[in-house]
Amino acid sequence: MHVDGVKKSMRLNQKKQILELITTIEEGTDYVINRGASNTTEMMQDCINSLVFFADLMKEEQKVRSLIENAIHNFELFIDGKGTDLLLKKVKKTIKDIRLYIINDVKTEIEIAFMPYKSSMWDSLESIYREAKNDPNCTCYVVPIPYYEKNEQGEFIKFCYEGNEFPEDIDITLFEMYDFENRRPDIIYIHNPFDNYNKLTMVNPRFFSENLAQYTDMLAYVPYYVAGSSENKKMNLLPAYKNATKIIVQSNNTKEGYISNGIEPHKIMNLGSPKLDAMIIEKSEQKEIPFYWEQVIKGKHVILFNTGIADLLSVDTWFEQTEQVLNSFMDYEQCAFIWRPHPLTEITIKTMRPHLWATFEKLVSKLKRSPNIIIDNNSDIYPAVTVSDGIISDYSSVMLQYIITGKPVLGLLSEDMSKQDRYYYSDYLGCYFVNQDVTVSQFVNMVERNEDFKKEDRVSRFKKSISNADGTCGKKIHHSIKSEVMQQLSNV
Repeated sequence: MHVDGVKKSMRLNQKKQILELITTIEEGTDYVINRGASNTTEMMQDCINSLVFFADLMKEEQKVRSLIENAIHNFELFIDGKGTDLLLKKVKKTIKDIRLYIINDVKTEIEIAFMPYKSSMWDSLESIYREAKNDPNCTCYVVPIPYYEKNEQGEFIKFCYEGNEFPEDIDITLFEMYDFENRRPDIIYIHNPFDNYNKLTMVNPRFFSENLAQYTDMLAYVPYYVAGSSENKKMNLLPAYKNATKIIVQSNNTKEGYISNGIEPHKIMNLGSPKLDAMIIEKSEQKEIPFYWEQVIKGKHVILFNTGIADLLSVDTWFEQTEQVLNSFMDYEQCAFIWRPHPLTEITIKTMRPHLWATFEKLVSKLKRSPNIIIDNNSDIYPAVTVSDGIISDYSSVMLQYIITGKPVLGLLSEDMSKQDRYYYSDYLGCYFVNQDVTVSQFVNMVERNEDFKKEDRVSRFKKSISNADGTCGKKIHHSIKSEVMQQLSNV
């Protein structure tokens, strides 16, 4: 707890336990003052025993030990009939001094565990982690957790662990080595809300939000996606919403969506999305790209083609649309194209759309032979964002994130997805939409000519609809959550 020459420090949860013990001693002292010496000998002895235990806990803190010994001595004098109520009031003052010393003079160490499961979703937590990592009061652990892929019958078909796919400068702690049940981290961050309610994957049950919540006083859920819109405020209620201490949301509209579905307002913190921090950082810190990409894109404009999961599951013509766009790319040699299918595309097709699997494989095989198309299956999306000059995307979180880059965005969205009467968690109506503004080929030509007449409106509308869309989201989440847990000391 304290070594000569090193500032005194104590884990937050240990501080809370000690302050709870101090509160118990204070209540015992008040009981003795109010009831008198003749009826309270047993209570005074209990207080002395608690102080002796406390002294042993604080054996390396000489000032605290001295105060404790003084309180014990005064209690013993009172028991022996050698003191008055004034002596007990001095005891109470001494115990109050101990409380203030613990709160104000002993540095609080906050242990934070970040528990992502897919490395491609780490961007939903990374800016929070980097802010916390630089906080001298915090000790951070990144603990990637294992998960399982499922087949169509819901049976486990593959064990997955992606701890070796995170950025090289992130210190990874193996999940087998992090004993959160005994360490009881002060804060746990998660981005998986499903527990056992995901048809495609499931995290190991040890890391269900219901279980994690038992071993921390602050389970913070940060969505792994940027939300776009829905027909109304209705949203599916998932386990993490109930089990989390705090839910981070991206906008006031998103907050209202949660509240309208029965989530307690005090649990919701409208602080934005760290995924936008990641996009903003990308603009100033260019990502290294694979060597073979350089050969494909050299001297060309680059279009990023992104396909997500939402349309794959809900739009019957998803494959035909995807194939049509990719076939048009193969015949367009003036530009380079990066196709980035969602990391869960293959397992989604195998599990939920198995009739598409054979044709999907044929399409991928054909694309691999094209000299101007790159298939990006990396866990990190940002190299593709860095080199691209514009994006074509179906409805997905990536399309929404990309708006913040200022580069042109073409949405392969149905007319229903851009109606004014939808409920918008973020305003993406400044994007181009296929068959409403331009065709795919017209958009590609526009990017080649560096034209983007909707840029200012698109970026402005989007930023106004999202909280802290200026790169400060991670910072504000860290300091807000830290403030919440520090406030717990004042409530003991």
